[in-house]
Amino acid sequence: MKVFQTINRFKNVLILLSSIFLLYGSDLSSKIETTNCPKNYTCLTTFISPGSILYARELDLSVIWNARPSAFDQVTVFADGSGKIFEVEVAENVFYYRVLWKGKEILVSRFALDLSKSLRTLDIKNVSLLKEPTPDAIILANLPKNLVLDVIENTHPLPKKLGYVKVKYNDQIGWVKRTSLSDDEFDIRYYQVSLETLVKPYTFLAKEDDFKTELTIIGKDFFVTKCKIGDTDCSATTRMGESSFGMPEEAVYFDLNLSDGKQYVCEMRRVDFVSELQRVIQEEITEEELDPFINCSPKEEETEQTDPEEVNEAD
Repeated sequence: MKVFQTINRFKNVLILLSSIFLLYGSDLSSKIETTNCPKNYTCLTTFISPGSILYARELDLSVIWNARPSAFDQVTVFADGSGKIFEVEVAENVFYYRVLWKGKEILVSRFALDLSKSLRTLDIKNVSLLKEPTPDAIILANLPKNLVLDVIENTHPLPKKLGYVKVKYNDQIGWVKRTSLSDDEFDIRYYQVSLETLVKPYTFLAKEDDFKTELTIIGKDFFVTKCKIGDTDCSATTRMGESSFGMPEEAVYFDLNLSDGKQYVCEMRRVDFVSELQRVIQEEITEEELDPFINCSPKEEETEQTDPEEVNEAD
């Protein structure tokens, strides 16, 4: 009798594990070909965006045990017949998309996908909405410049600026050449303008809550006229670089030195500045109220490397 109960428990465990594998895409699950859309589904083609890829709290066993998705990987997003994308709640009010990646069903944050982006039409001649993603397709409409369009799906990774992007304009859905669109949802007056040029005419007051950082920054040369962390004054030096999180883009780093010897580093990305300038255009704030997001942390101490010859001499 005990042997029979043990076997039953073992079977139940196997059934549970099999269910988990099927849900989260282990190699033990049946794989769906990426070229075939399951019956009664609408399948949207898009790509993993560069930057941080947010996984479903490691719920997806396939990305624990196998290679993880990387930037520019093609995925198929599942939607119903009306185009509503299937989501899975992985935490309270936190939803991830069900996607097909290399034949396996996984869960991915929508922010890791190209179809979460919005782009604007550029100020060029004849930005057309096409019926199909081909050069000789029927033109459904001619689009005005600086029009915000949400990405529905795309034929190539957005940063590569190739192929076509599927969008909706009024009640029509069609395709637009990727080269006719900007790289983000912001006004095209900022398109391909360097960060240093963008901020030059303005002054910014950046505040950060974790360490009570407050910087007053003159746009020209990112000169800091006021620097405080809590009640302590600090001095600041700046350097240009690339963002350490989110989409790869220009960023400015502020190295802060306090009178008590502590050091901090703060980062402001291009998107943080442009987001505030966009709010001025939309008359949500004035130029005197520019308060971009800033990310600060204690500066990590650099470990001094000893010259091998010095080590030998010491020995």
